[in-house]
Amino acid sequence: MDARWRQRDAAVRVVLAADAAEAERQRAAAEAEEKARKAAEEAKRRAEEEEKKKAEAAAKAKSDAEKAAAATAAEEKRRMEEEKKAAEAAATAPGAPPRPGVVPRVQTSAEASAREGEFAAELARARTSVAEYSTSASTKRERRALNAQITVHVQQIAATKTQIEKKAIDVATMLSNVRQEPQRTFALVSLAKRILTQCDSQVSKLNRFAFALAEVAVRIAVFEPRFNVILLALLHESCVLAVPKYYPFVVGRYASDDEYFRLMGYVDAEDQGERREGDPPKLETTDAFGQRLRGFMLFYAAYTQVEHATHPHGMEAAWSWISRLLNRIPPNRHSATALESFLKHAGYRMYATYGSQFGKILDVVDQSFLPELEAKSGDDPDVRPVASRTRTYLNERTFLKPPEGREMPNTDTSQNTIPR
Repeated sequence: MDARWRQRDAAVRVVLAADAAEAERQRAAAEAEEKARKAAEEAKRRAEEEEKKKAEAAAKAKSDAEKAAAATAAEEKRRMEEEKKAAEAAATAPGAPPRPGVVPRVQTSAEASAREGEFAAELARARTSVAEYSTSASTKRERRALNAQITVHVQQIAATKTQIEKKAIDVATMLSNVRQEPQRTFALVSLAKRILTQCDSQVSKLNRFAFALAEVAVRIAVFEPRFNVILLALLHESCVLAVPKYYPFVVGRYASDDEYFRLMGYVDAEDQGERREGDPPKLETTDAFGQRLRGFMLFYAAYTQVEHATHPHGMEAAWSWISRLLNRIPPNRHSATALESFLKHAGYRMYATYGSQFGKILDVVDQSFLPELEAKSGDDPDVRPVASRTRTYLNERTFLKPPEGREMPNTDTSQNTIPR
């Protein structure tokens, strides 16, 4: 009997111990769950605070960029108005002897300046948004991978319709896979820079390549509208005559000649061999600058003349550019190079679009721009070649023929040639 009771008592104790252990396990699990819940809530709160800070920082950067752009535009407008008033006062003062008007610091149209400011503000916002990403050591590998893809795609652009379509699709696919910010904006800026680099390295040497490059660029701009703005803003930074804008040189206005040349877009010369230690970098020659200017303008002209139903910067932009240049920019070696390059690649499409109205533009070039340019050949013999090319363009009515490179084959037929 006692043995039976002892066995029953032992069994009860085992059950109680198991119940106690299960209760302890459940208590520990509940504590762990509560701890995890609190940790998740804390992480969520921190993430929300971080997102809030980022959003506030982005909003502040956007506001600062817009304020800076507005302030720049307002200051430019105020300065131009003051210079205009000063010139008018000098010309109309009673009894005042004849004197030249005040030379403005920059010559451009109000519309071109406003448009340039809009593009520059968007580029400033883009640069602000990628500033941390562009310099972070943790994103270095990712940036290299993106830049490598972009470089390969741009270098593979060829002057065939098939390759242009393929490369446009490849780039659009790449951008579609880069959905997060700031990576996407970084990719857009890098792509625009790479395309403009081709203007210097390729287009200036092989003019017809501008058409293939422009065809791909327009397709990307249609797919991603921000790309058009970023590309044009970077083009304006590299080539002020693409605005069009010009800085008249006035002795004593600038701290040094180099300051003026850098405003115009001159860059450091590749060969710095003779520069002494401590001296500022030597600038490129005017011939080298003119070659780069030509490359940029050939590309810009090719870009505007691309035939696409939803082109964001097409023939209307081409008409605006050439009108503003003839109305506001003085004829000289650089402005003539920009004009001749633009006509070479966009003139054919402009004539097809505007007909006799474009003919009136050419009349202004023939009767006003060129005579004033040619009159300067005595002081600057370097204007003669570009004046001669422009005069030949008009006399031979070159705008009636498609420029070299515009009409591209479907495929590279040389690949199908059977060797003999």
